[in-house]
Amino acid sequence: MFDGKKVLITGGTGSLGIALTKEILKTEVDTIRIYSRNESKQIEMQNEVTDPRLRFLIGDVRDKERLSKALEDIEIVIH
Repeated sequence: MFDGKKVLITGGTGSLGIALTKEILKTEVDTIRIYSRNESKQIEMQNEVTDPRLRFLIGDVRDKERLSKALEDIEIVIH
């Protein structure tokens, strides 16, 4: 399902987001974008889960422009 796909996880630094990220990274996923508004949690997650397929983006789902940018070329969204 995720092989070769580009995935966006909103709220990606929460417990569910981290668990999902770890599971999806076991596949042949192309890219996972972690989208959250908590910069310190993003840093913690970057230190815990190191994989070149991860991209971290600061933003809030209420910010339409920033969210639109995060969604560019994304094939699967987990919200």
